[in-house]
Amino acid sequence: MNLGEVGFLNAVAPRDATESVREEIAHVAETGAPRHREVPRIRAHGTGFSIDPALNEVVVQAPRRGHGQGADVEVFVDGSAYLDDHADGVIVATQTGSTAYNLSEGGPIVHPSASGMVVTPMCARDPLPPLVLGPERTVTVRVSDSETAVVASDGRERRRLDTPVAVEIDLDAPPARIAGPRPEFFRALEKID
Repeated sequence: MNLGEVGFLNAVAPRDATESVREEIAHVAETGAPRHREVPRIRAHGTGFSIDPALNEVVVQAPRRGHGQGADVEVFVDGSAYLDDHADGVIVATQTGSTAYNLSEGGPIVHPSASGMVVTPMCARDPLPPLVLGPERTVTVRVSDSETAVVASDGRERRRLDTPVAVEIDLDAPPARIAGPRPEFFRALEKID
């Protein structure tokens, strides 16, 4: 069901959920298989820790954001330096998550057919533009100059880690399977203000 405002994951409104479930049950009875699509997820891990895979994004940030806060952050893509700055943090998003937190931090919208990740610095002192990567890449975010760093998976699971810390993020998690009708991507974009 679409419980958000835009509905990029599922087009079924709560008022239509019962009828949609009935239609899907009828489809399974007729064909023997549910309709679904696979949506990539990303995982974050490092020395001695890992967090649940994320459908939208992994955020690595300082414990406090805003003026006078943040931390020294380095971002590497397959070992090559992309960013070395003082920032509130970094968002690494899937194409599904490109329309969530990533978008609110100035990141690009990525079409669902594109595979990969988006790296968006959060309030960096000398910001670089967001970076769109292919699916076989590994992003490493190093945080220092702060007592701790916070790593969050879709805002659900939050882990506080002692710094300095390196967090590796990649598309190595099994994809999620989402049942129901496909949302109309460009129609959903009309809902973004």
